[in-house]
Amino acid sequence: MLLSAAFIVIFSFSSFAFPDPNNASDLLSEGKKLYEIRAEGAVGLMAKSETIDKAIASLEKVYAEGYKEEETGLYLVRCYNYKGRFACPTASAKKSTFEKGKNLGEKLVKKYPGSAPVLFEYICVLGLWANEVGALKAGWDGVIGKMKSNTEHLIELDPNYSGCAGERIMGYMYIKAPYIPLVLTWPDDETGLEYLERVAKCSPHDFGTLYYYAEALYKNDYKEKGKAYMKIITGMTPRKELYLEDLQFKNDAEKILKEW
Repeated sequence: MLLSAAFIVIFSFSSFAFPDPNNASDLLSEGKKLYEIRAEGAVGLMAKSETIDKAIASLEKVYAEGYKEEETGLYLVRCYNYKGRFACPTASAKKSTFEKGKNLGEKLVKKYPGSAPVLFEYICVLGLWANEVGALKAGWDGVIGKMKSNTEHLIELDPNYSGCAGERIMGYMYIKAPYIPLVLTWPDDETGLEYLERVAKCSPHDFGTLYYYAEALYKNDYKEKGKAYMKIITGMTPRKELYLEDLQFKNDAEKILKEW
């Protein structure tokens, strides 16, 4: 009886101390699959929170166990990015979700500095968080500068990653970041246009690329050409794998054309 009790205690401790890798593998697969169907059941630009929340719950368990940390962490930051953009009903919920992604992204970038996917997702969540706190505050706090330096690193690592994403982000920052004397003195519309012209050749069918390129053209007084590119976006069909992301660009293009 005593031996049986001891065996139970040892077995229980072993199960706790050494998580079943097969279970972690199943949870990782589940989280990834849920992320892939994240747009199913969306109403307008609002995703079903249940799907992305389940994905996050599975991935957080796996990450806590340390199983395939880089891959798990990468998908978890992607989920935080997506939830903040399309499944949070309030500004405070968006900000707290992006903060989770930002904090996790910082850890991952330090541990995996040579990973272009990790770096890209971290840059994205920094930008999303900056939008919530305001560009001026993000500039003063050094977040925009951190985005720029990390984007330069991404371009060095893999200039063609995800349709030249590094140069796309760089061009966007040059035309969108606020000029702050002695703090942010590099924003410049012409430089932004130069970056985005190259990206438009690299990924000519990407919604975000065309949208930012159109904005850069318009800001540099190529107004008719900018309008023409925005009109192209309004006639495009959102891709299944990026449905809400593309739909948001399409809706924004329709709105900005009315303003222009």
